[in-house]
Amino acid sequence: MDYSRKTFSLLIFRLFIGVLFVFASVHKIIDPAEFAVSVRNYMIVPPSWSNVIALTLPWVELVAGALLIIGIQTKPAALLTTIMLAVFLGAVIYAYAIGLDIDCGCFSSSSASEGRVGVYHIVRDAVLVIISGAVLFLDLGKSSVVNLILARRAYRSETA
Repeated sequence: MDYSRKTFSLLIFRLFIGVLFVFASVHKIIDPAEFAVSVRNYMIVPPSWSNVIALTLPWVELVAGALLIIGIQTKPAALLTTIMLAVFLGAVIYAYAIGLDIDCGCFSSSSASEGRVGVYHIVRDAVLVIISGAVLFLDLGKSSVVNLILARRAYRSETA
């Protein structure tokens, strides 16, 4: 794969993960109580932590996703999304392994459920970890907003 194709692919990956995280955060921010129920359903953290997680995690998702979309602080944002996705993957594997019949709580409330945790969710989350990891480890920041602004300024000064 040539350099420009790689850069373009990583830009698409970065934007995809960014949009995904922003989209996933919206319902959780609007209805943290419903998200707290989803967190409790996994039976991984003490119930008292579910409210704190439900109030903070969606905002972390929103900021990390927005940073990836904008192209600012992409390495830290990609580190956050990769870690979060790995934790989500672990939670889904755990829920599936012990036979929990729960909604994943990823993008909507359980009333608008996309289905119960299953192999699909495991595969989907594993692919998302790989995509986010590629952004983390391979993206050189060539398509960041800062670099695009600098390139535009350089172009203007060359043509002036």
